[in-house]
Amino acid sequence: MCAVSKCRIIILVKGARLFTKIEVTNKISNTHYSSVTSLSTMMADGQVTNVDSIRVQSENDLFGYDSYTYLTWDDFEAVLTMDELTGAVIVSYMMVLFNKLKYGSPERDHGICFVNPAVISPSTRKGKSKNIDDASRGLADRLSKRKGNDIIFMPYNPGRHWVLGVLDMKSDTCYYLDSLSSGNFNMQLKQIVDSAMVLYTTQSGSNKRVKLNWVNVTCPYQPGSTECGYYMLRFMKEIVEEGIVVLVKDNIGDGKAEYTTADIDEIREEWSTFVTGFIYR
Repeated sequence: MCAVSKCRIIILVKGARLFTKIEVTNKISNTHYSSVTSLSTMMADGQVTNVDSIRVQSENDLFGYDSYTYLTWDDFEAVLTMDELTGAVIVSYMMVLFNKLKYGSPERDHGICFVNPAVISPSTRKGKSKNIDDASRGLADRLSKRKGNDIIFMPYNPGRHWVLGVLDMKSDTCYYLDSLSSGNFNMQLKQIVDSAMVLYTTQSGSNKRVKLNWVNVTCPYQPGSTECGYYMLRFMKEIVEEGIVVLVKDNIGDGKAEYTTADIDEIREEWSTFVTGFIYR
């Protein structure tokens, strides 16, 4: 089980139940899930459906500042039914990976740090060009607070699809992983990262002109329309466990054309164990 001693959970004001037990049972009856995920269903049904939301907060340096997210029954349902993952699920699983790095075996500390996807992903409340400027400034600020970590995970959602950028500051390389890749980079993400590097270099007082080398990584391809979040989390998990070498050698997924059910269930199990551990605290 992942260490959770440095995190706390706050259950907020009670509200109306979002789903009945029958509705939930119907949704997951034909879904393959592990014993841990099944247990999570029972645990969540007794707690999450009776509250508006649950605040999960990391007291550690996950994003360079005190970090938290809110989970609702919608988030639990997404994981239990293999639906599209929300930003809250992505962030809470990043806490799982952060704990692996911080509390796991020393050989897993590969100098990795994380960017909150909300910092760089488009906002529906702002215009596209302004959002890019804001995102670049936010990313540049994160780079300035990375505390010597040279591998930066940048989960990004341009709109109902998750992709991953991995910035290697030592080699001035940005790896791009997309489980629906057509061979092209997301140009908005590329513009954000390139601009952030210029800002960061200028703010740090360096005269160095950085031109990032963008690499489109060969990775497993999702078979359907809702698996992108799970695939992106699996990409991050493998890099955390194996280091940047797995990208340098272009070996994400160990040559698989697509991930197995067991590969994806491992992500769901880790998330379920982590979050349900909070519910009963």
